[in-house]
Amino acid sequence: MVLIDWSEDFAVGIPEVDKDHQELIEDINGLYQQLGSGGDELTVMDFLTAVYAESREHFIREEEIMLEQDYQGYEDHKAEHERFLERLGELMGASQDDVPNEDGGMSLWLSHWLVNHSQVHDARLHNLPNKNSKAP
Repeated sequence: MVLIDWSEDFAVGIPEVDKDHQELIEDINGLYQQLGSGGDELTVMDFLTAVYAESREHFIREEEIMLEQDYQGYEDHKAEHERFLERLGELMGASQDDVPNEDGGMSLWLSHWLVNHSQVHDARLHNLPNKNSKAP
């Protein structure tokens, strides 16, 4: 059961960022499978923790690239990252009963956010003049 398939539509032409997007897609698909099969709360929390940690690291990498390139939309892009992490943290702190899991609600929210963010906000990174960053 797959919610999102990786495609070149997600690629921004920065290998580190593209690899991060692929890993996030794998984790969101794993979470979707767990929720769809009635996975236990601990397993679901493991997937959420992985998505949170990988997202945070990805955002740090992306923001470093944007700063290196003097990216005009840095502040708005960073704020979008912060809102995502805040909302994901809220979901992680909620009891399992309070989290919108029916029909994969949490997975759908994550997938919609990733698709929209990648194809709208991150796509702008494709046009950076020097995409060969030194970011970790």
